[in-house]
Amino acid sequence: MSLKAIVIADMEGVSGIGTDRVSWVNCHMEDWESLGRDRMTADVVAAARGALAGGAEAVNIFDFHDTGDSIRLEALPTGATLRGIFDYLVPFGGLDRDHDVLLLVGAHAKAAPSASDPGPAIFPHTVHAPIADLRYGGRSVGEIGMMAGLFGTLGVPLGLVTGDRAACEEARALCPAVESVPVKERLADGSERLLPEDEARALIASRAEAAVRDAARKAPVTFPTPLRLELTLRRPEMTSFELPPYMDRVDETTVGAWALSAFHALLSFYEGFQPCYMPVVRRLEEEDTRWIESLKARYPSVDWSGRAFYAARQRAGLALRPGCWTAEARREAEALMERWACPDLRKEDHG
Repeated sequence: MSLKAIVIADMEGVSGIGTDRVSWVNCHMEDWESLGRDRMTADVVAAARGALAGGAEAVNIFDFHDTGDSIRLEALPTGATLRGIFDYLVPFGGLDRDHDVLLLVGAHAKAAPSASDPGPAIFPHTVHAPIADLRYGGRSVGEIGMMAGLFGTLGVPLGLVTGDRAACEEARALCPAVESVPVKERLADGSERLLPEDEARALIASRAEAAVRDAARKAPVTFPTPLRLELTLRRPEMTSFELPPYMDRVDETTVGAWALSAFHALLSFYEGFQPCYMPVVRRLEEEDTRWIESLKARYPSVDWSGRAFYAARQRAGLALRPGCWTAEARREAEALMERWACPDLRKEDHG
């Protein structure tokens, strides 16, 4: 019996990349080209080699990070094929049931409750910064749950998850039998511990091999059907769009809809929800960017993006992305900037 494995790869959860190397994950920037792509590719290659060793006849790989062009094609082993995730009208729209196991490489945990506090995770988010939570049938899910549910609808089990420890724990809560490789973790004091890259990739290969060998004994991840889909955004303004007939308003930051399955829920999110809220989000991002630039001009002695002031913003819960700045957060940031512009007041913000 021939086996086919699918690898869905992201970058935030790959080995060797911590929060202090966030520039590595920004597509088409210098650090991404020279540093980030190599590490993502190396983790994917390790998973592909493990899957082939485990009996996979073919490994189809999808680059799910940002613009979808981080994996170096020339590095892939024979038997592994890089497929274009955005070649279809909807993500994964061209897939069918002719696959046997799903491997998630470089996964990250779902969105944290606070936009500025990652909690125990490294780079947590669900799709992007505006999303505070996504629920399938009342269960909070991130991209791991979205992918596991999508492929579960097609009868494909989740075999492997690699990423930070929070992502792996999230996966095991959803699918206790999944193989996992926690390549890094955030410690209680906020510091991060990363496995040596060679060690991490050896583990990825061995557990990918085990996932493929055991694929026939793994059950697909399923959700109740019909499936209630609810999306909570970071600011009430983000839901200030005209609701289409299939969508309803749950509260000031949450909208919902019904889907036939987890497969249809993912398609509904990308093709139904996103087109509604993203124009509002883009406007808010532009407004926040103009405000940040005006703040920089008002306090030129404070380096907004510098490590020291960024750390101060993190301690104050103000490490927010454009689009997520509420009026209260803006007032607090302005007060923080004013203190930092005065050396005598700055001391209270150092910790």
